[in-house]
Amino acid sequence: MERTGRRHPVPKPRRTPQPPPPGFVWIDKAVELTGLAKSTLYKYRQRGAAPQSVTIARKVAYRLTVIDEYLDNLDSPHAEPSVESRPPEPRKPRKRRVSAVK
Repeated sequence: MERTGRRHPVPKPRRTPQPPPPGFVWIDKAVELTGLAKSTLYKYRQRGAAPQSVTIARKVAYRLTVIDEYLDNLDSPHAEPSVESRPPEPRKPRKRRVSAVK
């Protein structure tokens, strides 16, 4: 009896990650530099709110200079506003307690 098929599939060779071109970073490094989540960076990219990106070999890349400019122009959106900058909260009147005297 002759076997024509293989028992185990041949594993595909792993592709070594290609380094980005000089002056560029892949999206994973951009996530580290900006402090944003990868999904947030993708959302901002679709809305046009993220740094300008380019696609190289089906991968998203960012210029380092553009990321630096983006970070310089941010007004710390992730920082919690200070208490002094918040408007005062309206006071609520206390409820009067009715004493039950018999």
